[in-house]
Amino acid sequence: MRDYVQITTSPEVYHVIFARHHEQLKAFETFSDPDGTFNGGPGEIGRMVTSWGFDGCRWPILKTQARWDIDPDQPHKRINPKHEYWLCLPVPSEE
Repeated sequence: MRDYVQITTSPEVYHVIFARHHEQLKAFETFSDPDGTFNGGPGEIGRMVTSWGFDGCRWPILKTQARWDIDPDQPHKRINPKHEYWLCLPVPSEE
């Protein structure tokens, strides 16, 4: 079970926090499927996910996901990209 929840945020909030703290942030987790074939998929939708946090913390503070359509004739091109952004907030422990 995760010890944090994701709260949807705006691109502006994500980018300001990332810009102001870029030097201190590290990638917590990443997932890359640019050709859309992870787990034998048909290669129709590409996806990349990254979460960022401060060194020494147990959870990330930011997460982003990009998805795009893949044209089989131009698989390197990202068509109709869509981006999502989240703040990651800790869940209080039940002590």
